[in-house]
Amino acid sequence: MSHRSSLFPIFLLTVAACINMAAQQGATSAPSKTPSGVVLTERDNGTEVELAPNTALTVKLTSNPSAGYAWSVVGDPSPLKLQKASFRKGTTRSGAVGAPGTAVFQLNASSAGMATLTMVYRRSWEYNVPPMKTFSVRVNVR
Repeated sequence: MSHRSSLFPIFLLTVAACINMAAQQGATSAPSKTPSGVVLTERDNGTEVELAPNTALTVKLTSNPSAGYAWSVVGDPSPLKLQKASFRKGTTRSGAVGAPGTAVFQLNASSAGMATLTMVYRRSWEYNVPPMKTFSVRVNVR
């Protein structure tokens, strides 16, 4: 096998990785806005959101509490105030026990200001283990 032919698989993997990264970056979109506020999902992770005061912010994240994992807000996200946290079962045809669903966090932008809303997905009893997932958005309320 020549030196050039041994580098070809590495070249293909590099090109495939670049295409994948470009596709992921292109797949990000602006948060959806509804008459009652702004809705964020996992695809909005790492983005920045602008809100008017007294606007509702809803965060919907895939969750599977039957495996012991749950999303929680880290720190104080002021000027955002957590109004309600809930879980919606997934819609599976089989009705399987333990199927994932959606954790829904309803927040309200109480006043003008900037904050970073950070949420972690972890098991409550695992103290010295990094979270399975992290969700973070920068929020500017003006």
